[in-house]
Amino acid sequence: MIQIRKAGEGDVARIAELEQKYIECPWSEAVVRQTLADELSTIYLLCDHETILGYGGLKMVLDTAEVYNIVVDETVRRRGYGSMALEKLLEHAIENGAREIFLEVGEHNEAALNLYTSHGFRISHMRKNYYKSGNAYIMRKEL
Repeated sequence: MIQIRKAGEGDVARIAELEQKYIECPWSEAVVRQTLADELSTIYLLCDHETILGYGGLKMVLDTAEVYNIVVDETVRRRGYGSMALEKLLEHAIENGAREIFLEVGEHNEAALNLYTSHGFRISHMRKNYYKSGNAYIMRKEL
């Protein structure tokens, strides 16, 4: 059974490993560590016992939340874990007074676009050449 818990210092290496494997512009261990130290940021882990299968992170600024990344290891994709992570981030944002939440997603990342759209996010605009591989959509959701 998958459990969700907040990340801590002992999880930095695994988060950075997942970043390197799945994110186009990955965070280093130092950046993950800085994010965990930032009182406005939170990273939640998807765990099967002691194995970290993925994570989702966000930052709160006043009444707005920004989703950093949601990553699920490819060996366990298509099981609803990305949705679980996103739901936890939405719950955290609402509990901490967010009125809206936003994120950037690659325009060709169909799986992520479907995930976010299914949870009520809508494309607000495009950022040209945001990623090395191309454009990104900015997606928003009112809470």
